[in-house]
Amino acid sequence: MIHSFLQKLKRAGQACLNLLFHEQPEDFPHANWVVRVLLAGLFVAGLLHWGIFLDWFNNHFDIQDWHIHVGPYLDFLKQAIRSGQCPLQADSPYMIPGQYLARQNRPFSPQILLLYFLDPSAYVVVNVWIFYSLGFIGLLLIRRRYRLSFISFLVLYLLFNFNGQIIARMGVGHFEWVAYLLLPFYVLLVLKMLEGEKTGWKWLFSMALLMLAITLQGAAHIFIYCMTFLLLISLFHPRYFLTAIKAIVLSALVCMIRILPPMLQYAGGTGLQYLGGFTSLLELIGSFVVLYVPRGYWEEEYYVGVIGFAFLFYFGMIRSWMKDDRYRPLFLPMLIMAFFSIGSIYQVLFNLPIPFLDSQRAPTRFLIVPLAFLVILASLQFQTLIKSWEKAHHDEKMMVLFAAALMAYDLYYHSRVWSLDNYGDSKRATDVITVAVSSYVDPRYLTTLILGTVCTVVTLIILGILAYRERKEKMDRDMTAVDSNSDLPSETRSNRTEQ
Repeated sequence: MIHSFLQKLKRAGQACLNLLFHEQPEDFPHANWVVRVLLAGLFVAGLLHWGIFLDWFNNHFDIQDWHIHVGPYLDFLKQAIRSGQCPLQADSPYMIPGQYLARQNRPFSPQILLLYFLDPSAYVVVNVWIFYSLGFIGLLLIRRRYRLSFISFLVLYLLFNFNGQIIARMGVGHFEWVAYLLLPFYVLLVLKMLEGEKTGWKWLFSMALLMLAITLQGAAHIFIYCMTFLLLISLFHPRYFLTAIKAIVLSALVCMIRILPPMLQYAGGTGLQYLGGFTSLLELIGSFVVLYVPRGYWEEEYYVGVIGFAFLFYFGMIRSWMKDDRYRPLFLPMLIMAFFSIGSIYQVLFNLPIPFLDSQRAPTRFLIVPLAFLVILASLQFQTLIKSWEKAHHDEKMMVLFAAALMAYDLYYHSRVWSLDNYGDSKRATDVITVAVSSYVDPRYLTTLILGTVCTVVTLIILGILAYRERKEKMDRDMTAVDSNSDLPSETRSNRTEQ
């Protein structure tokens, strides 16, 4: 009887492993529903994580950039929206320049209207939840396209959502970095291009719309990194050059609403001081594996833990290079961006009188987009390895589960180090934020706003029309093909189907 019970228990355990490691296991009833429940659990866990990390609605905006930047501009937006004014000009020593949109890291996206109902502390949590949800949808699209098992998706989910870059940024108040959570859509669009899918008007419209969503959050840095990465791909692989140039130009035109106004402030240069990159290649690697307690320097934070780094190095770099030629065009741009993130290498370009180059005073940030690609590529290659396993590889699967658990614990512990409630009372600001909505005549500022808005709207409309026409033409061609196929004899249709 005991032996029979142990056998049943063994079979149940094996069925559970197959559920986690195989997309549609035959020995597990209602597998799809169980996986959906597990995915829903992951999603809810992420919501709880960000709520706890941000100390729920108890953000007093007294930490680092939460105090210097985020608190003032959210208070300004709240006052402007609740008083029915357009948030254009502010009067506050915390908001220099007073022209709100003349600073590239200030949000101007539709969800700021929530400040009519929410206080800034509640808005912060809700806004992060919105972008976390959008990012989760992007990861699900990747899971569906590449048929990832639950365990492959779990590793992807953990490394993308809770690596040191996004955690440390949010911890110190780089609130615009929430746009990082939209990068799965960017990676997916680039992978489609490399896989040979048509990059017509629909693809260009999608890329431009995504870049607009990113810049509206104030994440101009991420916009520049995405466009730079795309340009680097095209420079070394000319077959993508025309597509990349179109995407960059159209994205820039669509984002003019957030590009033109800051040009007033930076017309004569940014005046920023170069901060330098990683002191050495060893420090770059250390940024992925060294856990600084107490908090380290957020500009050098990419923590994924030892297991996470080994996973990215083997599956994301070595195995991706060796097993899939389609994605090789990604690696030279990754290497170039890593190269310029070291020491003072980028300072040569920083000092050139070329727009945007002097806006990147911290080249350690250049790894943000390569990291997103590595996480996703590693997950795809991990899935190919799992597919090569037979269902009897139970020892290997158990080792993977324990490794994933240890990696999750490392990421959780790192997150607690950077969470707002662990910052420390001695380091919190005590001065009171004062902001008022102002209104004065500023022809140059208003002119750039009008020109930028017109450029954005007109480009979006044209791209939308072209994408719609392209889609309609494709549907017409498909319908014509179906009609012509239906006119053929049944035997001919069956032969074409077999072919």
